[in-house]
This record gives sequence, C-alpha cells and structure tokens, in this order.
Amino acid sequence: MLRAAPSYTIAALLVGLATPLLAAPTVDILVTGYVQPIEGREFVPGKSPDGARRVQGTVVLIRSNDFILVADPGMVADRDEILRGLADRSVAPEQVTHVFISHHHPDHTVNIGMFPNAKVIDFGGIIEGDVWSDHPDPYEVASGVSVIRTPGHTMQDASLVVETDEGVVVLTHVWWNDQMQPVIDPLAQDQKALEASRLKVLEIADWIIPGHGAKFANPDRR
Repeated sequence: MLRAAPSYTIAALLVGLATPLLAAPTVDILVTGYVQPIEGREFVPGKSPDGARRVQGTVVLIRSNDFILVADPGMVADRDEILRGLADRSVAPEQVTHVFISHHHPDHTVNIGMFPNAKVIDFGGIIEGDVWSDHPDPYEVASGVSVIRTPGHTMQDASLVVETDEGVVVLTHVWWNDQMQPVIDPLAQDQKALEASRLKVLEIADWIIPGHGAKFANPDRR
C-alpha cells in the first residue's frame, strides 16, 4: 500500500520547482584598456617629475541571476563609455551589487563612486557603508565568482575567477595586456611573487582578461 508523501516534502518540492536555477555568470567587457607611452615623456611613473603616459583600465561587467558586478572601474578616456556599456545591457549604475578592484592603484579605482549601492571587494576586504569586513582567501563573492590573492604587481593584488559556460575566465593584473606583457613588470613590488601568481592563474584559467587589454585564451590550454 502506497503511503501519502508528508505535506512538508510536497511543499519542499513545490518550492524547488518554483525556484529558478541560477544561470552561469556572463562576462562582458565594457571598456578595453591600454597603457601607452607619450613621446618625450618618462613612461614609468615616479622616475621623473615630467613623466606621463596614457592609461585606460579594462572595465568588466559580470552578471548572473542574483548579482551584478563591475570589475576595476578605473581610468578611462571617456567616463560615459562605462555608462553606455551598462545601458547597452540594460543595467543602471544603481543596480550594481558589487564592485571588485584588482588592486588599489587609481587607474583601477577612480570611478568606484559611480555605483552607490555596491559592496566594494578587494584582496582581503568587503566595504559596505561604514563597515569594512575581512574575507578569507579564496573568497566566494557569489555562485561561480571567487576572489583569489595574486600578489606581485602590488602585494594587495587579487584576481577574480568566474566560472562561465565557455570556461573559467580570470580577471587579473598579473599581466598588463593581452600580449602577456611586460615580462618584467617595472612597477612590481615583488617580481618573484608575480611570477608565482602568473603560474597560479595559468593553472586555472581558460580565458584571461588583463588589467589593460582584451580577453585572450590561456596559451597553456590551446
């Protein structure tokens, strides 16, 4: 004789059917970055009082059912390019739930204030209002999105690991651009630590988005 299913079991099944499955995160580049010398000016910051260079950060949008994240909203030639990229994807700045910064250089941070409702996440902290909380390494921001520490360029560098339908995408500043340059980072606080962080990224990434360049395939997995 069949027994009737307990009412709480039926209720749980109904709740499960009503809850949509979370989609894998999507990754869209809003602004593609670069670092370019200016003729007659010192390229490396801090070496000359007359130094100057053109710098634009790569700004990235990451979305799933339950979060909207902008990564490295820093220096851009036209700030409205960030807003246009969001608008093209029907996202308002007020809807952004998280901002991730790979490190604390101004070219990756100056536009954080565009997102008034976002938690700000760096290598070891979460900033929300007047609360600055610590987080572990690695740290899961949301389903399929994690922060890992990748020191070297600065000792406070972190990378964002995103598990997408096309593979693992890692947003990182272990290289400046999509040519995996410079090999020797002239601004690195610790080149040896940077080399270790590069190996760490290459071990997990299918795709890489550098701090100042376009997305490229991990050459170790071609």
